[in-house]
Amino acid sequence: MVLGRQLEARQIEAATRIIADQGLNIDSILRLTGRKSIKNPATHTRACIQFSLRGEPLDRQEMQSKLMKLAAEMEMDFSFQKDDMFRRMRRLICFDMDSTLIQTECIDELAERNGVGAQVRAITESAMRGEIDFKESFTRRVALLKGLDVSVMQDIAEHLPITEGADRLMSILKTCGYKIAILSGGFTYFGEYLQRRYGIDYVYANELEIGEDGKLTGRYVGEIVDGHRKAELLKLIAQVEKVNLAQTIAVGDGANDLPMITEAGLGIAFHAKPRVVANAKQSINTIGLDGVLYFLGFKDSYLGDQGKL
Repeated sequence: MVLGRQLEARQIEAATRIIADQGLNIDSILRLTGRKSIKNPATHTRACIQFSLRGEPLDRQEMQSKLMKLAAEMEMDFSFQKDDMFRRMRRLICFDMDSTLIQTECIDELAERNGVGAQVRAITESAMRGEIDFKESFTRRVALLKGLDVSVMQDIAEHLPITEGADRLMSILKTCGYKIAILSGGFTYFGEYLQRRYGIDYVYANELEIGEDGKLTGRYVGEIVDGHRKAELLKLIAQVEKVNLAQTIAVGDGANDLPMITEAGLGIAFHAKPRVVANAKQSINTIGLDGVLYFLGFKDSYLGDQGKL
């Protein structure tokens, strides 16, 4: 499957050449997105084409590497999945929150309000690149929030920049009966705000300690939700919902999302850090969050009005 803002013959030809070099036969080609409008061509901002392949690649790792290189050079994304019974029977999807469902890091927003933005951003970026331990970085960042009035959190929540495609994706997933979870290294306050907005089933994140004076103490309550904990929670929720692990999906952008992305039946790196893209089997870097729908086999024509932009 290849997708992007738009797909041209040169991109499709380059992808099929890599497929052919690996000894795979193309049995069919299917367009999952609608045709571009002749009257309003600027309104169509995504394109996806699915290739049904037969055979086994001569060197899957080499093919994956070439497709990743091609994706970066030609502004497109790809997904290579086994077409088995689980592909169209996914039932549980777990999202990271910061820089995935929303286009910000909530801890950075809080830090800006407390006058320590630059310090916290530097630690955040280092942690997301996997350069320092998440638990250590989290403790250091939370300590810098000490003294911030809790009322600031409501204002931030009400102005969260929602990621492109998130509204459409959530609406369709709920309509189709998916169980949805937020597994975040961010904070429960913002996760619960999104839970109310979208009807999300589970939220696991970190709890900030609030003093009797209504200000943050610079400490947190309970166990930190780090990468290892995210993978554990994905498996736990799947068990509770009686969902086979092969039917699970995980979507995230940071190094602390890699464990759940690796554990899930379908792991997707979304506009992710280079290390995450390099280690994830699927990635989306060119379009919005609703690109996940095509990886699940959805076709715009199936969705009626919901499939429209």
